[in-house]
Amino acid sequence: MTEHNTLQGLLILIAPPDLEDTLVDLLLQQKEISGFTTSHVSGHGSSHGNGAVALSLVEQVTGRQKRVQFMLHASLSDLQNLVNAFKARFSKTDIHYILMPIAEMQTI
Repeated sequence: MTEHNTLQGLLILIAPPDLEDTLVDLLLQQKEISGFTTSHVSGHGSSHGNGAVALSLVEQVTGRQKRVQFMLHASLSDLQNLVNAFKARFSKTDIHYILMPIAEMQTI
């Protein structure tokens, strides 16, 4: 695990680009998170999320939807608390997330 024997987790957030600055600001305020990465990515398919958000005509033609991806790690319990706070604050904003435990992490 880690040197503190605390179960660590990896949280991946995939959000609409118009939420990038807001999410960066919020994540920078989290004491439990020492840092995170962002990447501009593309979502592919005929709809996004649970199928409730349809792609625009242009997105359907190009086969992609612009998204921003955040990756961060912290204790699994801190990340679960963060996800719960995001669910309350960002309901129906089309943010997709993946939360998983980390088997190992180190700096080489």
